[in-house]
Amino acid sequence: MIKKWMIIIVTLLTVITLTACNNKINWEAINPENGVYYEIFVRSFSDSDEDGIGDFNGITEKLSYLHELGITGLWLMPIHPSSSYHGYDVEDYYDVNEDYGTMDDFENLVKEANKLGMRIMLDMVFNHTSNQHPWFIAALNGDTYYQEYYNFIPNTTDTSKMLGSWNQNIWHTTDIGKYCGYFSHTMPDVNMYNDDVKNEIINISKFWIDKGVKGFRLDAAHHFYGTNEYPSEAYDYFDNVLYLREYSDAIDAYAKNIFIIGEIYEESLYQVVGEYFIGLDSAIDFPIAARIRSSFMNNVNRGYVTNLSAIYSSYRKNDANFISTPFIVNHDMDRLASIAYGDVTGLKLAAEMLLVLPGNPIIYYGEEIGMYGYKANGPDIWDETRRLPFLWGDSNTTDWLTSGHATLFAVNAQNDNVYSAKEQLINPDSLLNLYKSILTVRNNNIALKYGNSFVAYEGNTGSLQGFYREYKFGEYHQKLLIIHNFASIESAEINFGGTIIYLSNVTDFSNITKIPAKSTIIIDVTEGTPNA
Repeated sequence: MIKKWMIIIVTLLTVITLTACNNKINWEAINPENGVYYEIFVRSFSDSDEDGIGDFNGITEKLSYLHELGITGLWLMPIHPSSSYHGYDVEDYYDVNEDYGTMDDFENLVKEANKLGMRIMLDMVFNHTSNQHPWFIAALNGDTYYQEYYNFIPNTTDTSKMLGSWNQNIWHTTDIGKYCGYFSHTMPDVNMYNDDVKNEIINISKFWIDKGVKGFRLDAAHHFYGTNEYPSEAYDYFDNVLYLREYSDAIDAYAKNIFIIGEIYEESLYQVVGEYFIGLDSAIDFPIAARIRSSFMNNVNRGYVTNLSAIYSSYRKNDANFISTPFIVNHDMDRLASIAYGDVTGLKLAAEMLLVLPGNPIIYYGEEIGMYGYKANGPDIWDETRRLPFLWGDSNTTDWLTSGHATLFAVNAQNDNVYSAKEQLINPDSLLNLYKSILTVRNNNIALKYGNSFVAYEGNTGSLQGFYREYKFGEYHQKLLIIHNFASIESAEINFGGTIIYLSNVTDFSNITKIPAKSTIIIDVTEGTPNA
């Protein structure tokens, strides 16, 4: 955003002045929104009172674990009152789910996270409300003011040709008319052509900013002006971009350094995703996530870096200073261990692929210990099995998923063979400790942590895929070469021409002449470094 970059420039000049005599720049002050984010499903994460349900105090108790892992921001999935287990049908935007604790508990979590330099980002569901929200109940009871908060059309309207992208009827019948609910009849879509609705959204956001929240993840951001939702209006997807710019500008005017990202669930149309950088600080990077998942198990990935370069170039056309938010999987996807059939070597390589990329990477809770989970496909258990309890190995482990469903038990049984966080922390060769190692390198090297530079390595082959990451500011300059060896055999001897700062599962970098199979090497090739 223009305003945000003006703020950063002013902050940068101030920091330079304050730190000149120490010859050290406070990078966090210059890039306050930068970091590594961790997505948490509160219900499954950490239980503080042994009622089986994760809660705010449970997260607070595990902040030291997250801090030591290298996390600097927490994305909390919906925390508002809701009749569903997942919370994406909000009943009150100004309160918290009592299953998770009190507002005081939430505010304490924010305070304690801030002490460790962790920002709290909330999952905000503005595309729709619950059908139990007071606005919708008032609308059904005949309140014409709140009927304008939603999309109602006469029951006599022929909606046979008005189908959503899931090829299902998105219109649901009531006594007062049909209403649009793209995702479910329990989630009526709000009317984004109503200025009062848009003002409500701003006021809700300000309320949580005042509570200390430093970011928002906007759920279903490309559905605000969704296909077939407004029969009397002429519009297209770009109306979403324009509204998001309006929203972001309003938030910028109210508070500094609020990181706003949006769910734009498009894996192949990266040109469309790129346009959302006009309206958001970042569009969640589904195209990059798809490339990681399609590549990490293959021995040959000749087009990996070329594809990433094309995606980043497309983003850069809309915002030269774009901030990517790459990830591997999230709460709507099968977990990576399920995709990889538990291949820990592959899981380690995927983690490295994610955590050397530009932007603010997002780690879905449990991925760092290799948890399993795949969609259960009903009849009434679906995505719960992608959001299973985190395996702490202590009393904080939740057990809210108690059911007689055989499918659920089968998925839970997979995690019986996964070592808990407690066990992995003391195993130097564990997946968890690899995450810690690569995050330490990322957080300690400005070329990995900042900027969006990405230039292909000139020595790429079918199995060796590398690229340069470079960051410059004043006298500060670093250039790194990152190479992934996707092959199942060691690479041929190559001339590294720099100083090795990371090699998968290796601590002694002396006499390294080859890149081991299924591993990643990071080399400092900044001019002036030894051998560069």
